[in-house]
Amino acid sequence: EFAIYKCESCNRITVLPKCEICDKPTKRLYYCQKCGLIPFEQCKHGKASPYTLKQIDIKTLITNITKRIDTPLPALVKGVRGTSNKDHIPEHPAKGILRAHHNITVNKDGTVRYDMTQMGITHFTPREIRTPVEKLRELGYLYDVDGRPLERDDQLLEIFPQDVILPACDASPDEGADKVFFRVSKFIDDLLVKLYGLEPFYNLNSPSDLVGHLVLGLAPHTSAAIVGRIIGFSKTQGYLAHPLFHAAHRRDLDGDESCLILLLDALLNFSRQYLPAHRGGIQDAPLVITVTLIPSEVDDMVFDMDCCQRYPLELYYAAQEYKMPWEVKVETVKDRLGKETQYYGYGFTHPVTDINNGVRCSAYKTIPSMEEKLKGQMEIAELISAVDEHTVAELVIEKHFIRDIKGNLRKFSMQQFRCVQCNEKFRRPPLKGICPVCNGRIIFTIAEGSIVKYLEPSLSLAKKYNLSPYLKQSLELLKRRVEDVFGKPKETQLGLRRWFG
Repeated sequence: EFAIYKCESCNRITVLPKCEICDKPTKRLYYCQKCGLIPFEQCKHGKASPYTLKQIDIKTLITNITKRIDTPLPALVKGVRGTSNKDHIPEHPAKGILRAHHNITVNKDGTVRYDMTQMGITHFTPREIRTPVEKLRELGYLYDVDGRPLERDDQLLEIFPQDVILPACDASPDEGADKVFFRVSKFIDDLLVKLYGLEPFYNLNSPSDLVGHLVLGLAPHTSAAIVGRIIGFSKTQGYLAHPLFHAAHRRDLDGDESCLILLLDALLNFSRQYLPAHRGGIQDAPLVITVTLIPSEVDDMVFDMDCCQRYPLELYYAAQEYKMPWEVKVETVKDRLGKETQYYGYGFTHPVTDINNGVRCSAYKTIPSMEEKLKGQMEIAELISAVDEHTVAELVIEKHFIRDIKGNLRKFSMQQFRCVQCNEKFRRPPLKGICPVCNGRIIFTIAEGSIVKYLEPSLSLAKKYNLSPYLKQSLELLKRRVEDVFGKPKETQLGLRRWFG
């Protein structure tokens, strides 16, 4: 199903708003079941459909487009099997070809994103973010926190509320944001020149040239992005920005996942028309953009963050007496709202030698298997006095493992079946056991392994930490349900050491 257009110059039907042969704008057509293709949305038979079923000569289409943009077809160009937006409007294939040429992936809304874990920061040195002093002065960092002119790379600077420091971590299995956004900039420049006939915008020679360029910050499940500016790159796999900037995402200060998009990528390639028509389709999309950060309008969780240089002695006396936090007066962000100091003058109580020292990348990324991750989590729980490892084990099982097993077991009973050759899908497997289209082999779309992978770890956790009889019995009943579907596995003595040895 595609939206249909007509090129009046070539007198041909196409699925693109601009003809891939003569490069002239095309005219939108609509489909009436009785009249066929018509130039108006409203027909005498009622409202016409903005799309219709249409076969495309993909080879000819791609050949014409690659000639148009003067780019050879990459070995692999990934796409989707169909459009899910309301009018079934596809993105121009040239964008997909150019993205594949630059080895970048795309989100459902047409943008390229880099996901990161949010980490708050209020101060940095030029050396820590690997940005020359001269460049920082160009960006407005003229004085250090003590009011001295910025001249050395070890002077301490207070970060501006809408500046961001991106990850370029060599210890992470993920590619750094510097390399990804550098390739995105090359893609956008190619797009401007080859598809739109404009001058390139970024003209970057290296990833470090990204400093000073604008980005959009967007948190999951939201539709409002905020403009930020890149000022450097850290060696940690974290998204470092001012607490106010993180709060402007409508997210908690630390540990949440968020993403950044190059601003021109969003302005050029985002379209609400690409978003799925189903409920929730407009989430995770930059429908609105906040240009200026106003502290009083961000998530109010940050209002309770203290911003003093040192804690008063009364705080420690109150701690001895187990008083509530609000019983001691400590300056917080809330006290500064509406004042000039709401943007600057934030203090810290404990200096560090280098923000890049310590753990640079989360073990969750570097540990390969779920079993090892779970084992590490439980070992930490046992070491920390403030944590009850039995509660942790219960939460892991109840909030994650059991829900995952039950959900996948339900999906298994409702799944489709797929042909390995032509990828045709069936609600029920054909009686003859092979694909009626190409005689290919029919397989499940949901594997047994995705259902049982958490069952043994759950049983082992419940046994090792002697969890409640109710939870143990729930797991036993779930095990029986799984065995009813897949049969009992062969007896193997693995023991607890495999999971928690």
